[in-house]
Amino acid sequence: MSDRDQSADRCLTVTNLHAHYGDSHVLHGIDFFVNDGEVVSLLGRNGAGKTTMLKSIMGLIGGRTGSILFKGTELVGREPEDTARLGIGYCPDDRGIFASLSVAENLLLPPVVKSGGMELEEIYNLFPNIKERLSASGNKLSGGEQQMLAIGRILRTGARLLLLDEPTEGLAPRIVKQIGRALRTLKTRGFTILLIEQNFKFASTISDWHYLVENGKVVDGISSDNALKDPIKLQRYLGI
Repeated sequence: MSDRDQSADRCLTVTNLHAHYGDSHVLHGIDFFVNDGEVVSLLGRNGAGKTTMLKSIMGLIGGRTGSILFKGTELVGREPEDTARLGIGYCPDDRGIFASLSVAENLLLPPVVKSGGMELEEIYNLFPNIKERLSASGNKLSGGEQQMLAIGRILRTGARLLLLDEPTEGLAPRIVKQIGRALRTLKTRGFTILLIEQNFKFASTISDWHYLVENGKVVDGISSDNALKDPIKLQRYLGI
């Protein structure tokens, strides 16, 4: 990991993180970090522990040990609502859209928990599809529109670290490009993004760094440039 900037300001530092679902030991001493303003992806096969990593950061896993520092504040032991108030937003892979509410109601549902959240017009500029469907019910949206709404909803809250679980899963190539443009724009505005992606081609267009996850451990890290030069490493861990 010699090409990683070790001097940059740290946004997130995870050290010796273990997590359990009941008797099932899922994370086995995870270590990684994310610098301020970076886009970092977690790559690995299904079942490797990637979603558990995001849920552990957010406080949605009860059986956590180790350390998760967000800008120097310890997250282990905190409730999810306390973590959110620090400026962390989580977008799950099921997107969490309320089918009985309109797009506008879904967008306005989460409270603003920290100053600096994006205004509605800024969100509409980022995701024009949302503005066109404000009166539609959540269950009338396409998968891509639901994903845009789920991300836009977080941006209102004041979160500056975004945890995104499979933001492009099942989406048409045209929508994937829109999501990619939006995430690159957020990066230019200083957001820090940690995402899970199965689509390495997409991840390589937005991510500064990739962590390779296998059997509940971070087993390697690589920049996008080096990953493209060394596809054998990705094939070994991802089976692509």
